[in-house]
Amino acid sequence: MKNMTQILCLLLCLWGTSALAWDRPAMAKYGAVYTGQEFLRVDVAHNQADDHAILKISGINHKLDGQMFWAEVRYQAGHPERVVYVFSESDGERPEFYVDNGVGRLMIPNWRGQARVELKLYYDHKLSAETPPEQLATDYENQLKQK
Repeated sequence: MKNMTQILCLLLCLWGTSALAWDRPAMAKYGAVYTGQEFLRVDVAHNQADDHAILKISGINHKLDGQMFWAEVRYQAGHPERVVYVFSESDGERPEFYVDNGVGRLMIPNWRGQARVELKLYYDHKLSAETPPEQLATDYENQLKQK
């Protein structure tokens, strides 16, 4: 009976950690990078199914700097060039990212005394060619392990 209790505890512990694990999807071959004022940059890596993406925000003096997010990808019907990235984080500090014909809009909370700010970004072909989605997926996994 004592062993049964230990086994159950072990199974519960293993199940609890696997419930928090991220099931890494196959990633698309190419990524995208959008750049804005100062050093602002948003790296985007879609999965192969093209229904989710990893987004990394960097180059901004904000607590979101260097953070990566798993987002649902939504395309506007009839306009595949219009994309909305819906972030799954629910801590109230969630950014929003929209793309329309190569122009991105990053909505961030609490920046430079403003409750919510919209920052424009533009598609960067050169940086996009240097952004491997598999590396972003690995970086995202590492971020999850640190939390």
